[in-house]
Parts: sequence; C-alpha cells; structure tokens
Amino acid sequence: MKSRIKRSEGTARHLEIEMPKQAVENVFGQVLEDIRKTAKIPGFRQGKAPLDIIQKKHYESAMDEVKQRLIPQAYQQALEEHNVNPVSHPEISDVNIELSGGLTFRAKVDAYPEVNLRKYKGLKAHTRKFSVTDDELEEALTRIRNMYAEFNGTDRPLQRGDFGICDVETFINGEVIARKRKNMWIEADKEASMLGMGEELFGLKTGDKKDIEVTLPENYPDRKYAGKKAVFRVEVKETKEKKLPGIDDELAKKMGKDSLAEARQGLRMQLMKKKESNARVDMKNQIMEQLLKKHPFGLPASIVSRQLKVLMEKAENELVQKGVDREAIDAHKEKLRGQLLRDAENKVRLYFILDAIADREKIEVTDEDMNDWLKSLADSYNQSFEDVKKYYQDQGLTGGLKEQLREEKTLDFLLREAVIVKMK
Repeated sequence: MKSRIKRSEGTARHLEIEMPKQAVENVFGQVLEDIRKTAKIPGFRQGKAPLDIIQKKHYESAMDEVKQRLIPQAYQQALEEHNVNPVSHPEISDVNIELSGGLTFRAKVDAYPEVNLRKYKGLKAHTRKFSVTDDELEEALTRIRNMYAEFNGTDRPLQRGDFGICDVETFINGEVIARKRKNMWIEADKEASMLGMGEELFGLKTGDKKDIEVTLPENYPDRKYAGKKAVFRVEVKETKEKKLPGIDDELAKKMGKDSLAEARQGLRMQLMKKKESNARVDMKNQIMEQLLKKHPFGLPASIVSRQLKVLMEKAENELVQKGVDREAIDAHKEKLRGQLLRDAENKVRLYFILDAIADREKIEVTDEDMNDWLKSLADSYNQSFEDVKKYYQDQGLTGGLKEQLREEKTLDFLLREAVIVKMK
C-alpha cells in the first residue's frame, strides 16, 4: 500500500491512498467465494457454481463489497503510517477501483491538535477577602421569608405588594409581536416587575383589562423591536394578597432549625460557603483565560462546528422561552452564529489544553469519583442512586460525564498549583 498526506487549515489531514492490484484481486476472490456459498444458480447445486459464472452475475455487487472491506483497512493503515490521531469520521472521496488496476481513494479527517504545553503551574489568580455582612444575612432571610409566603385570593383592588395573575399580549402599531403569555404572576410594584408594568396594576380587580404603554429596552431579545414603543394588553384573571411569615422561631422551624438564632448561624455559614464557591469559580475562570492566551493552535473544524451547534440550539431555546418568535430568530441566525463562534472555539481549545495537562499529570477519574457525583445528583432530585446510574448508562452519558469530571479535577489541580493573590 502507498499513501501520502497533506495538511491544511486547522487540523485537517488529506490522505491519498493506493492499494495494489494484488490486494484487490485477493479480496475479490474471497468475496466471490462468500457469494458462491449462498448463490442459487440454475443447473448447479448451492455453493458449487463455477467462480467465473458467479463473477459474471455478481461483478458489480462484489466490487462494492471489496471497497467496503478494503477502504477501512487501508484508511486505518494510513493513519498509523502517518501517526494521525483522528477526532472525526473520515470523508471518503474519489474512489476508483479496478480489478486489473487496484484501488485508489482520498480521505479527509480532522486530527487531534498538537498541543505544546506552556507553563500551567504557578499561574496567578486574584481574589478578595470576603465575609457575610449583617445586611446580606437579612436579605437572605427576607428571600426565605418570601419563599414561605401565602397567597390568598382577594376581591379588593390590587395594592402595592399584591399579585395579579394576568394574560399579556404585546403590540406595536396594533400588530402582535409576541405570543400571548398566560397566567403571568405580576407584582403590583414598580421595582419588582418588568418595565414598571406592575405599578400600572394598582386599583385593578379580577376581570379588568388595561393597555399599558411601555418603551421596550435596547436589549430586547428581538432586536428589530428594541427601543420602540409598545403596548402590553393586560387582562387580570385573579388577584392575590401576599402574606409573609414573621422572622421568628416559627420561620426557623420551617427552615429545619430549632430557633431563629440557630437559623441565622446556619444561613450565615451557607452564605459563606456560597461566596467561597463563587470565588473558586472566578479564580478558575482567570486560570482558563490565561491558558487560552498561552496556547494558540489549530482546531478541528468538525469539533468546533459541533460545539457551535450546541451553543446555537441553547441560545435559540432561551430566546423562544423569552417569547421571541421563530421567524425573528431565523432572521438573525447568522449574526447569532458569528457572535457564538468565538465561544465555541474557546470551549474546544480549552478542552484539548486541559486534556493534555491531565495526560501529563496522570489525572484520571475513578469509579468512586463517578459514583460520588451520581449520588449527589440523585440526592438533589430525591431519586435512588441505582436509578440515576442506570439512566446514565442506558442513555450513553457516562463517557461524557467522565470527560466532564476529568476537566473539573484538572482545574482543581491547577487551582491548587496557582499563586493566589488576595486583594483588599
């Protein structure tokens, strides 16, 4: 076998592969023998027909089978010969096969990028000293208090702090620009509702309708309507009065504590852990930014394309959830694609950098690591560990989870090796 390789943009490799006449003849003979075993030829017992008759009758299908057998074999041999580690399926083209002339074809494949690791230990990560203030503690208690609020129906007009359960349509110049949103809970409060709409609910009762004029923000999801005047047509379906529990021992018991003092102490610890976790995430982000700057290299186009598709689908789903219609999303799809391309490239680049570091440092994910993560997930959804583990196995998700945990362990390693700079 002969093969040549050419490199092109990114990590694409172009292989030109040639199999000799003898290889084609040998496999062709094997294929004819296989066909003869089951072929039914008039005048001959099954499996006993002469090969020249089999060849004449099944030549085209036999040659197709030769290609199916030889191309993967030759492709794999060429990869090994040129030390190519593929990260995509090959694109096979220009296939030419002749019994008297051999087999030639081309294969294009994305290779694993060459990552020449630069310094990754001792990177600087900045953080600030932090603590939980009394104001933050009280704000957290207020949020918890709101979680245990009761909402009672009322016949009176809406007052500040009440809620209207409303159907809302959005119009510009009499044209509906977003699908009708039903049963929206809107607080009758200027600061607590979108675009100050809540303040316009003051005095309304169940069954009332009102057109509310607003100016859509510049960051409105559908850019063609950003900054324009619109009308929210609101129909109040129900009115609710919000009743908050007191900040006392009764609230503490709802939080699973014996006293308010114990609840405050436990909440302060939770807030501190949250700040510590956020600080770790921020420092890891700083490390990742430095790694990206230190490691420029070509990326596999197929992997970037796949990652971009994931980001596009996520962004489009988020826009749909915000009420943007599909037609408007499609009209701006190319612009969105351009905005997300850099994010996709960074995610792919970071994956290969962290993978190379993990290989060098021999960072691996154990069965215990996998089980601990799955147990934590099961607990958070009040599911059994066995059911969650079986789901991941049945859905083929364990490979992706293992990669994710390996990345996390590698980032934890880099953070341990980093120089932490405490700022005031």
